[in-house]
Amino acid sequence: MAQLEDVSTAALREALQDADDATTTKRIMAAIAYKQGVSQTELADWYGLSRKTIYNWLQRFEEESIRNAASDKPRSGRPPKLGGEERDELLRLLRNSPKAAGYDAEEWNIPLVQRLVAEQFDIAYSRTSAYRILSSVSN
Repeated sequence: MAQLEDVSTAALREALQDADDATTTKRIMAAIAYKQGVSQTELADWYGLSRKTIYNWLQRFEEESIRNAASDKPRSGRPPKLGGEERDELLRLLRNSPKAAGYDAEEWNIPLVQRLVAEQFDIAYSRTSAYRILSSVSN
């Protein structure tokens, strides 16, 4: 099945100039390469993806505008474990020393943040979540 017959290489190159993230750039570059004769199998090998993923990308360029085809639709994602007020309270606690929160430590670290969240809010935070919240305080 020939794909992208109605999509011009010039339009793809123009969209590439406006691309503002790696995923969008990668998808447009794959479409340009395909238009220039690179097979879906080769593209899958180049990008370390399945041939089905490449097929889906190219199919989107057939069905949608270049801009919509190249980028992901917004996703809601998982709701945060801590609500706004709880998150504000956690940030307030982390801005002070662990000693002020009753811990025998000089500085906050990931395991200590996990412990604080579990004890104060009865929520299990992953190491990644603890790292993110701790990084947001130190920036």
